This record gives sequence, structure tokens and C-alpha cells, in this order.
Amino acid sequence: MRVVVAVSGTRGDVQPASHLAAELHSRGHDVVAAFPPNLTSLATDHGVPVEPFGYDTRAHLASAAVRRGSHGSVIDRVRSAGELWNLGWAEMTRDLSAIVHRDRPDVVVTGITTEQVAAPLAESVRAAVVGLHHAPVRTNDVHLPGFGADGLPAPVTRAAWSAYENVLWTATRRRENTVRAGLGLPSARRPVPYRLADSGAVEIQAYDPALCPPPAGFDGDRRPLVGFLGGAPAPSPLHSELAAWLDAGDPPVHIGFGSMPLRAAERSLGRVSEAVRSLGLRALVAPGWNDLDRDVEQEFGPDADVRVLSGHVDHAALFPRCSVVVHHGGAGTTAAVLRAGRPAVVRPVSADQPFWGRRLEDVGAGVMLRGDDPTPSALASAIEAAAARSDGARRMQDALVDPERAVARAADLVESRIPVAR
Repeated sequence: MRVVVAVSGTRGDVQPASHLAAELHSRGHDVVAAFPPNLTSLATDHGVPVEPFGYDTRAHLASAAVRRGSHGSVIDRVRSAGELWNLGWAEMTRDLSAIVHRDRPDVVVTGITTEQVAAPLAESVRAAVVGLHHAPVRTNDVHLPGFGADGLPAPVTRAAWSAYENVLWTATRRRENTVRAGLGLPSARRPVPYRLADSGAVEIQAYDPALCPPPAGFDGDRRPLVGFLGGAPAPSPLHSELAAWLDAGDPPVHIGFGSMPLRAAERSLGRVSEAVRSLGLRALVAPGWNDLDRDVEQEFGPDADVRVLSGHVDHAALFPRCSVVVHHGGAGTTAAVLRAGRPAVVRPVSADQPFWGRRLEDVGAGVMLRGDDPTPSALASAIEAAAARSDGARRMQDALVDPERAVARAADLVESRIPVAR
């Protein structure tokens, strides 16, 4: 079987796809990963062939347009939305078209941010499409589009989904139909989710039913809920110097900024330091995709009680050594924290992050820090509140689907699409 796994986004978007690609590769299938150029190592670390796909997502998130869209005024956000709407579309279409028409796969696996590129290209070579979703992103009775708060009547929620999908289609149909015309395909008249449903495409839900139970009427055959994906390679060992620092005191609070752009990373670090020191705690701060001044890194160096981590450290190895994990609420980090059995403080920025923060609160495994600019005292209070939920975090750890079992189930589902493809 020939498979192209085409996903863009941050590490949290791409890493689950890398586990699925690795599992399919280990089963002897001819797999090519198409990942952003800054995240190709997630495939090569597994020994999976990879092609750069689209734009550098770290550079994208650091761009002035994204920062305006995340933190600017209402006018700034509107302007940046127009500027960002089609950013990367041409590059993604060009790169994936070359891969698909060279390899002529049987199946194209794609994420929510790339399905409008992948679907017409797969159709042009008669390949099946398999969706890979890390959050509920289709019409349902419970969770609103855009990950707004739950609790509205089911008919209202479903109507909101219909409006959302049609507005999005109105804004994007021209660019997709331009691609379709270039491929010799007829123009599409309905949004991608409707067309995938009409074709019977499987959309793998790569999150855990213990954290996000399927709502009433959920179509588990077409949208199987498999759990958070994981698997080999084994967690990378911690650097000896970091391990020694961990051994020298109480388990620290881990505070990670992830891939989310911050207006003033140094100011945020100062507030973090004030919060944890007010509690008499140690902390590890991972700036993620935010760059810090050299003098700041030296101030919070390896001998400090609040120290900055440089480079990527494997969450699977580090989080079990921590007391509380403060993070932005991405699906990948949420999964890693739950697997470690540690309570979380979620400080969401955008996308699905508020959704996961609410879910962790609802199951008693964490708290969500609300507000655009939380104070040190608010962060300190949230850390204390999360620590009081340690038992809930351990219960969730025991309830999760085993990550290797989840990825094996996902691979089985991809393999099941072969008769559909041809």
C-alpha cells in the first residue's frame, strides 16, 4: 500500500501523524510523510521518508501578521486575518501536488488544516482520503465550532456548525475550485466535510474518550474515536545535568509556552518567576518557539531555582518528574500531561486550547487560567488549585487508551480503506 501522510501546523498537529506514519511504515507499507520543513525530523526520527510540505510553521507563528492577529487591536486582527487567509496555500498546493502525482498513493491521510488541499489532489489520482483529527472539528450536538463554551441546546449547536462550515466554504471555495480546474476536476459545490461524508471517508478522532466522551448520535463507524496517538521511539533520556538538577530538590512546576507567540516572552518569564517563588517552588520554563535574550537565559540558568530549558526536551521523560504542568492547552501537550498523571494549569491562546482546558477542568485533572494577561498572584493561585487535583490527574492517567494501542487502531483504519481507493 502506498500512503502519503500530509499534515501541517505545530508540533502538536504533526507529532500524532508521525506516529501513525511510523506504524504504517513498520507494517511494510510504502509511506511518505509530507510535513512542514521545520518539523521533518518528526518523521526521520522514526525512519520514515519525508518531504517538506508548505511553509515553515515556526517562522509563520513568529511573523508580525500572526502576532498582530493574536495580540493586536480589533482592527489589527481583522487586517491580519485578511493577510493570513491564503498564506501558504500556494506552497502547500505545489508541494503536495508534486508528491501525490509522483507517488500516486492509495491513501492520503490529512489533518484539518490541510484537507482542502489534500482532498482534490487525492481525488485526481483516485486515492482514498483518511482524516486525522486531534479535537472534535465536525458537526455534533455538544461542542461548538471554534471551540466555544459548551452547554447550548443541541439544535443550536448543530445550526452553528452548519453556519460555520458554509461561511468557511464561501471564503475558500474559489481557491479550491481553481486547484480542481487545474486538475481537470469539476467544480465543488459543497464544503469539504460534506463531500468527505458523502464519499464515506473515515475521519480518525485521535483523542481520548475518557477525556472527551462521544456525544449522543456520534457516528463511531465513520469517525472512530481511538485515543491519543503515541508509540516508539522510547522517551529520550534527560540530559545528565538536568537530571541532576531535578534530583537536587522537590519536583518542579513545568511551565511551557509551546509554539504560541508571546508579546513579551521576557515579561512573561518574570511573572512566572514571581508566581512560583511566592509559593516557595522550583520551576522549569520551556520558552518553546519564543526566543529569549541571552542575558535572560543566563539569569535563569542551570543553577537557578527557576531555570530556562534550552532546546526540546521529551515530555514523556520530563513531565513525570514535575509536580504541576502549566501549558497552553494544545492537544499534544494535554495528552503528554495526562499520560504523566500530573495536574495541569492551562493558559489558552487560541484554536482548540480553551476546549482542552475546559475538558481538564471538567474531569478534575486541572484548571484553566482565564484572562488575557494573568497576574503572578493569579498564576500562583492556579498552580495551587491544580496541585489539589493530583488525584484526578492520576485517575485520568489510568483511564487513557494505551497510546500504542491507539496508533495500531488508527493504522488498521487506514489499511481498511484500500478497497475504497481503487
